[in-house]
Amino acid sequence: IFAALRDNKKNKIESWDLSRQGINAEVAKVLAEYVSGSGVLKSLDVRCNKISGDAAQPLATAVLASPSLEIFGSVPLKELRANTLDKLGLSGKDLGVSEAL
Repeated sequence: IFAALRDNKKNKIESWDLSRQGINAEVAKVLAEYVSGSGVLKSLDVRCNKISGDAAQPLATAVLASPSLEIFGSVPLKELRANTLDKLGLSGKDLGVSEAL
């Protein structure tokens, strides 16, 4: 499904909450490809899934390289990139390996 959405020029998904969906390593790798090709996704939440190790790295890389992504889980990427944060409170936000990378 991610590949079909990525390749669809009419895809306008700006926010996607995939938290607590049981996403595993295999799905996370395909999701990373989707994020890499999406130019409209602004918010993605994959907290509380089974994403770790080798699957987390490609997803984190895709997230960091995505110019449109502003929020990843509860990480405010837009503000981090702009260096406009005075304080970053991530305690109790259920962040996983992919958000930490």
